[in-house]
This record gives sequence, structure tokens and C-alpha cells, in this order.
Amino acid sequence: MPRLSPPSPTLPDPDALPLAIAAGALVTCYDIYGQHLALLICDKYGMWTLPKGHLEAGETEREAAVREVYEETGISCTLGALLGRISYPVVQHGTIKQKTVVYFYGTAAHMPTMPRASEGISAAEWVPAAAATERIGYPLVRDLVARAGIS
Repeated sequence: MPRLSPPSPTLPDPDALPLAIAAGALVTCYDIYGQHLALLICDKYGMWTLPKGHLEAGETEREAAVREVYEETGISCTLGALLGRISYPVVQHGTIKQKTVVYFYGTAAHMPTMPRASEGISAAEWVPAAAATERIGYPLVRDLVARAGIS
């Protein structure tokens, strides 16, 4: 009797997936020595990345980015231009969704961070801007920051 192979899995069309939207920022500052620094977080998966999170009802992308940076790091920032958007599939409650994250450039005063464990953030640090790209664990975010040229 011939042996049947299981069907090969196919990836869903990203345009047909429900959409999840998030916003965040590449926040930078200068310390008292004039060193250019970037704000990074260590997320619930143990990966270093930029602060970001989902939009709340009625919130703009810019409002969400400012709120999320503050909630995750304790840092108040001022947003500038759009840095870029990245998209990738995620599984939420057993459903595959296409997540789009919009990132802005941001600036802040150099002050101590307050990572919020309640937000899933185990650490938040100011790192030398030139080293930020290497430290980021997610390739799409790393590429976005590399293109920003913040060193």
C-alpha cells in the first residue's frame, strides 16, 4: 500500500490576516559627557529591543508610542519623525495575526530608567548609541535601528 505524505503546511497570505497595531520609539539622549545613548528594554522573552506596545482605544500611534515608552521604562520622551514600520506574523489566542509596529524617533533627558515588571520588562537601559544595533535581538528591529544611523 502506498504511503501518503502529510500535506505541506502553507503560510497564510499576510494581507488576509487580522491586523494588530503597536507603536514605539527609538529614544535617544546625551549624557553629561556628551555621549549619545539609546534606550533599550529587555522584554518578557529575554530579548533586548525598543520600547513599544499596543494602541488603546481612540489612541493615535504617536500617543501610544509616548505612553508605552513611559509605561515600560519610566522615561518621558518627545517624539520626532517617523522612523519606520515593521510587520510580522504573531499568534494571539490561537489565531495568526499580522502585527505592524510603527516606530518614531524620540528624545528624552538622561535620567535613570524604571523598568516595569508589570509590563513584562525585566530591564531598561541607556546604552551607547553605537552599540544599540548589536544588542537588539530581533532582526527586523535591529535593521530598522541600523538604517537610522544613530551612532
